[in-house]
Amino acid sequence: KVQAHCPTWLHLTALKYHFATQCIPTPLAYWMHHLPPFLLKAGVAATLWVEGPLCWLLLCPLRLPRLVGACVQITFQVGILLTGNYNFFNLLTIVLALACMDD
Repeated sequence: KVQAHCPTWLHLTALKYHFATQCIPTPLAYWMHHLPPFLLKAGVAATLWVEGPLCWLLLCPLRLPRLVGACVQITFQVGILLTGNYNFFNLLTIVLALACMDD
């Protein structure tokens, strides 16, 4: 997203288009599409953090950072699940994050 120099990700405007152009949006996606622009930009920034640096927490040998990383990933995937239909991709990611909680 960032390495491709995509202007919608670099300018934090990707969600301005995402909810209206995804393949099978849920009813909640309509309402998310109409959020104020600053909230949509915050959502893009959160996406870049969750899918970027925060995913490394899942590999941490310490329990607390790993749990935080798993909770963040699960929360993020549930949000995606509620606003779009990506088949079982979200469920697979949640199962992998749950595996990080096993001690």
